Amino acid sequence: MAEMKIIKYSDQKYYNPVAIVGFPGMGLVGSILTSFVIRELEMEAVAAITSSEFPPYTLIQNGNPYPPIRVYGCKREHASESCGDIIIVTSEITLRPDNYYVLNATLKELFEEMGIASVIALEGIPPIDEERSIFACGSSAASKKRIEDLGLKKLDEGLVRGLTGVMLYEAFHSGADVIAMLCPANPSLPDPRSAARILEPLSKLVPELKIDARPLYKEAEEIENKIKQQQEYGYDVAPKDIQQLYG
Repeated sequence: MAEMKIIKYSDQKYYNPVAIVGFPGMGLVGSILTSFVIRELEMEAVAAITSSEFPPYTLIQNGNPYPPIRVYGCKREHASESCGDIIIVTSEITLRPDNYYVLNATLKELFEEMGIASVIALEGIPPIDEERSIFACGSSAASKKRIEDLGLKKLDEGLVRGLTGVMLYEAFHSGADVIAMLCPANPSLPDPRSAARILEPLSKLVPELKIDARPLYKEAEEIENKIKQQQEYGYDVAPKDIQQLYG
């Protein structure tokens, strides 16, 4: 396994930061929502992670080229012990399974350096019940208590894959605080509607994270209209075309 390198763009210090991690799992839920929050809060790129194992491409934002895995920061005007600054880790790439172990170790190193003690990981999953409930699970007694106190639906039995799964069991072993939010999503297409549904419970975990989800629902309607056109008129609307909505 190749090593991963942390690239720093800023030495900005953050107060009591919480990290939100979103990678492209089912329905691209994590990537869609983290990218949306970054845009809405106008967050700045503060770091990135790169490796020779990653696909060779760069993301251009505001005219600047960044690696596939980026870290963004946002300072709150009235940060407190219960409502600190926000750090977001996001990407559009899917890694080989063995690379998630190295990535988790790299993120742990970065989080410790930035003073991040609490992590929220976003993940799309197949529907578990008829209500398509959003579930949450925690790695520590503290995270489990937060889930219970906020009235979020707990996942007591199940399988969590990818980076989120590795983060959970590594945190359970080390005593770190990780909460996974698991939202049912479309396994075949980008699913901004499911991403929008996570905003409400996420705002409970991250106080004062008040963002209007209507743009995400609008994107969901655009995808659904394209699919409807394909079904009704036989247009050639492929998942690749729909992916382009997200760059």
